[in-house]
Amino acid sequence: MATLDLELAFVKELALEAAAVARARAAGVTPQKKANHSYVTDLDHDLELLIRERLAAQFPDDLLTGEEYAPSGGSGPRRWSIDPIDGTGNLVHALPLWAISIGLLDAGEPVLGVIAIPPLGELFWAVKGQGAFRDGIRLRVNDTDTLHVQDNVCVGTNALRTIDPRTLPGRLRDLGSACCELTFVAAGRLAAATFLGEQAHDVAAGVVITTEAGCSIGTIDGQILTPAEWVASTPVPVPTFVAPPRRLAVLMAKARRLA
Repeated sequence: MATLDLELAFVKELALEAAAVARARAAGVTPQKKANHSYVTDLDHDLELLIRERLAAQFPDDLLTGEEYAPSGGSGPRRWSIDPIDGTGNLVHALPLWAISIGLLDAGEPVLGVIAIPPLGELFWAVKGQGAFRDGIRLRVNDTDTLHVQDNVCVGTNALRTIDPRTLPGRLRDLGSACCELTFVAAGRLAAATFLGEQAHDVAAGVVITTEAGCSIGTIDGQILTPAEWVASTPVPVPTFVAPPRRLAVLMAKARRLA
């Protein structure tokens, strides 16, 4: 596999550019409701167009996909998956946990991920086989055979309505942004995160970051997934955990669906 050094440098700069625009406009966004009742704003649309324009000019052979617009670009084996604002509901309500996500898949394999969290001024990135980083600091998760009662275990809203919360260890959280949740697991701020219903653009970049930091992916039904399998299965069809391997085993052994 190519080193992707040029792609990484370009997308890191692009994410920082988009983050600067987002910070400048965050307080004045205009929200609208989509057909599924989730929020979208003028900032979502404008950032996705900006990111698509830059990527199309730099990588004309690559396919471009994202949350707000139809696929465009080339027909090569590589696909960029864009989430201009992940956590739009948080943005609309001035809750400072939302992110900009740009992921690259090569023949279906997630190989590069860059996530900016503008309210925190943080940039996360990873390339397959080259480790995960936050602002230049290498990330490597800690792992244990137990989950402490004070460990933060994130459970997205959809998953929380499906899993019996009494079967989950730790302190349950829902951050409202899959990208924040994935990067926070990689950074050790969360012991694990739980997903259900997320689309490819929600996880394509973050799965590279978490797995390069040492995490694994497993379902409530006992299946261990590769990053490519997880992205290919989206929208995430069953409650799925991302955690360091031994912690993942604990969650998979304990978690049960609501009766």
